[in-house]
Amino acid sequence: MLRSSPWKLPGSAGPWFGIARLTPLPDPAMVRDPNRINRVKLGERRGMISFQTLLLAALLLGPEPPRRFEEAAPAPVIQPDVARLRELLYNRQEPQEQSQAALLLVQSTSADAADLVREGLRRWDRPDVFQALASAIRLQRDRRFSDSLLKALASEQPALRAAAGEALARLDSVVVIHRLLGIAEDPATSTGARQAAAMALGKSGQKSAITALLGLLSSDNAALRETAQTALEELTGQDFGPNPSAWQEWWQNHKDLNDVEWLLCRSGLFADRSRRLQGELARAEAEVLRLHQQLYGRTPRADRVNHFRALSQNEYATVRAQTVAWIVDTLPDATAAEVKPLADILLALSDDGVEAVQRQAVLALEKIDDPRAFERLLALLQSGSVNVRAAAARSLGRYRCPQTSSTTEISGRAIAALEKALSDPSLTVVAEAVESMGSLGVPEAAPIVAGLLRHPADPVRQAAARALEQVANVQTLDALASGLEDPVPSVRFNVVGAMAKLGQGDALTEAQKQDLLKRLEQVLVRDGDPGVRSRAATVLGDLGTPAQLSLLWQRVTATEDNRVQLKAWTAMIDILSRSANWSLVSQWEQLLANQKETARRTELLQELRSRWAKNEAARQHLDVLTATLIQSLLAQRRWAQATPLIIDLARKAPTDAELQKRLRWLIVAGTQALEDRKALEVAQMLRDVEDLLPRAGGELGVEFDALRQRIQKSPDKPSP
Repeated sequence: MLRSSPWKLPGSAGPWFGIARLTPLPDPAMVRDPNRINRVKLGERRGMISFQTLLLAALLLGPEPPRRFEEAAPAPVIQPDVARLRELLYNRQEPQEQSQAALLLVQSTSADAADLVREGLRRWDRPDVFQALASAIRLQRDRRFSDSLLKALASEQPALRAAAGEALARLDSVVVIHRLLGIAEDPATSTGARQAAAMALGKSGQKSAITALLGLLSSDNAALRETAQTALEELTGQDFGPNPSAWQEWWQNHKDLNDVEWLLCRSGLFADRSRRLQGELARAEAEVLRLHQQLYGRTPRADRVNHFRALSQNEYATVRAQTVAWIVDTLPDATAAEVKPLADILLALSDDGVEAVQRQAVLALEKIDDPRAFERLLALLQSGSVNVRAAAARSLGRYRCPQTSSTTEISGRAIAALEKALSDPSLTVVAEAVESMGSLGVPEAAPIVAGLLRHPADPVRQAAARALEQVANVQTLDALASGLEDPVPSVRFNVVGAMAKLGQGDALTEAQKQDLLKRLEQVLVRDGDPGVRSRAATVLGDLGTPAQLSLLWQRVTATEDNRVQLKAWTAMIDILSRSANWSLVSQWEQLLANQKETARRTELLQELRSRWAKNEAARQHLDVLTATLIQSLLAQRRWAQATPLIIDLARKAPTDAELQKRLRWLIVAGTQALEDRKALEVAQMLRDVEDLLPRAGGELGVEFDALRQRIQKSPDKPSP
């Protein structure tokens, strides 16, 4: 910010006038945070007037007569102190002041200033002065000094010729172009001057220069031919090498372009050049980053904090962003002495001038056990760019509460700040704030988040539904019921998930639980999105009772999306498993058998056997369930899976009669195995139960002997 100042210079009789009266106000960000690191990166302040420039101008501009504020008279033309500017221009010890003095002289309308500029352009013995003035002329595109610059093309110093050519190329003058053409084509002129003129023509962007440059391609002078080729490449963006015929062919196809078409051609040229340079810059930055990664890998653990501190000042944004990632990796193993300096670095980078680096650092603040990080997040949530505010909102939801702070106090302040952020003009910030309320997991957030299910913006409602999966409570029941009617499937999907959380607690009354189950049943049947229906089936499996089994079976057998069928079937298994009721399971497995759902019947029995083995209340039904499973497996000729179950069950037979029954299943399994030419496996079955056969009785022993004889007759019988 700039303001008019009545301050006086030390030792002066009058106030600062003109440009000097513009003095910088302190940056508000620095007032808020005096520890802010202000990094001046390449190109970051291009085009800005520095305070030193203003001070220099103040020293050079003459006094202005005082006038009353209310007069509002037009500002007078202020002429610089030419003598003082001359002194600064010729002071080679201060090149920055030389450049500033040259610019002020060229900008001035004073005849004395113009004479001083022309004098400096004649001082070929002072290339520093000449280059400063030529650069200022180039920036201002001031044609008053073209004669002096044209004469400088004859200089024996390449640096002067180059500076003069650069300035002449930017003057955009037909007269200058005509004179450059004359110099470039004049065989009596020195080669150096002709080369400088040719390069100026190449940088001028003028189509009229092409013919002369094409002529120079056929020159007997090799240096001129090379310069002409370079100038043509600069002017046209083409690269046909030193071949004149190729350049001539291109020119024949483009010489009739009008001014607009030529400008479009030049525009495309510079766009391509810009993309190419950007690509080269990106590759260079990637290489710099790769080298820093190698250096980081070789840095001793004890030196990494200092290494990070140096990297945080690196001119490349990619390196600073990578530094944040390295610090985050280091924090879990950092010692108590290392945590604070690492926090200092992250806090400094959270004010980086590049948004991507700043955002990365803000996201990392959640991992710092430091109260300053929390305060910084609160501040950033109300300032900075959209992406930075969104990152601050996200980090607040995941913030690690310092050991020295009260968790309740921290979460309360975070909720208050996030609630305020719900009024942010950016929906991105609002959505992040909503999700962070869910991440905090505090009950106070539930009604606030639930109210956002009525927000007009889809992303906000989606974020609210996701957050409610973590904080839903009985206060949100009505809002969740309304959310089931949302037009966006993803909102309904997460609302169903929030109902799952709500139903798993003890906060709901029995009537409320039944109402919740009814609503989920309606979603399962009526919702238009299969993803939402499948999640409703999953939640019914988590919360449902045997009363929901019939509806779930309808969805399994109906013409339905495969996802819904699978989730509904899994939900049935969950409910039956949770019931630990063999009588209920028996009814359903009989239903499956009658409807020839053999595969599902077997899957149900196998899954229940696995779960009931870990359930003390259901373990009493394990043997009868296993017996039913064996019969189901044998009905499908899955003897290999049935055999270990049969042998295990036979060894636990409480009576001889039960043993005989179970061993007969083994004979069935053995017969199926022989039919599949698996005599070796059958022989192993017999060896596994050989000690049980004396209890089995003579009749069963005869059947086992018959099985042994069949083994001996089998082509794959075991060797003796």
